[in-house]
Amino acid sequence: MDKVIDIEERIPSLREKRRRKTNKKFLFMLTVFVIALLAILYFQSPLSKVGEITVSGAVLHEEAFYKEQSGLTLDKPIWSFSIGSIEETLGRVEGVKKVSVSRKWFRDIEIAITEWKTVAYLEDGGQYSLLLESGETFPAGILLPEAESPVLNNFKNPDTRKRLTAQLLKMDDNVYRLISEIIVVGDEKDSDSITVYMDDGFEVRAFISTFAEKMAYYPDITAQLNSYEKGVIDMEVGTFFTPFSKAYGIMEEEDIVDEEGE
Repeated sequence: MDKVIDIEERIPSLREKRRRKTNKKFLFMLTVFVIALLAILYFQSPLSKVGEITVSGAVLHEEAFYKEQSGLTLDKPIWSFSIGSIEETLGRVEGVKKVSVSRKWFRDIEIAITEWKTVAYLEDGGQYSLLLESGETFPAGILLPEAESPVLNNFKNPDTRKRLTAQLLKMDDNVYRLISEIIVVGDEKDSDSITVYMDDGFEVRAFISTFAEKMAYYPDITAQLNSYEKGVIDMEVGTFFTPFSKAYGIMEEEDIVDEEGE
C-alpha cells in the first residue's frame, strides 16, 4: 500500500523552493540594476571621454591640424566614433600616404601619420613648393634650411616632374644627397635634357629617362677625376668630362676624358 504524504509535511520544502526562486529573481534584478547604474556613472564620468590625443609622423602639417581634421576632442565619448572612419578622413588629407588610429589605455587615442616623402623642392620666383614621392606638389612657402633635397627649376610640366621623381626614387641615397639643383634644358614640354649641379662642385648633363641609371656610376667617375679641376660630366650619350676652364672658356680644343679617365 502506497504511503500517503501529508500536505503539511511538504509545506517546508515548498516554502524553501519559493524562497530560493524569489532570491534568484531578486539577485538578477539587483545585478541588472547595479550594471545599469555603473554604466550610467561610467558614461557620465571623465573615464568615458577621450583622455589624450597624440599624433606622430606629422611634418607637412602641424599636429594640431591632424587633430582638428580627425574630429576628435578631449570631451568626446570614447565609444562614439569609428576608428575606420577617422583613418578614412585623414587618409584624404593632402600629402598623407597612410594613417593608423588606435586606442591606448582605454581613453587615449594615438594617430600615426605616414606622409609622402619629399624628394625635391620646386622653385618659382623665390617661392618653393615640395615635390612629393607621389609626384604631386605641396606648398612649402620657404626652403627649409635642414632639407637635403635638391632644388628643381623650370619643371612646370606635371608629367616631367613625375618622370624625374621616379628617377630620384631609384637613386642611391649617397648620390641623391649630393644633388644641389636640377634644371630642365630647352623647351620643358618636350625636353628630356637636364643640367644638374652637384654639391661637390661638378656639373652633370643627362637625360631624365636614364638619369638614375647613369648616376649610379657617378662616385666611380668623380673618383677618377680627383687629379683634374672641376668640370662638366656629360652623361647624355656615353660619359665625357670637360674642365670648366674649357667648357666655359675661350680655348679652341676640348680636352675630353671619358669615364675610364683615358
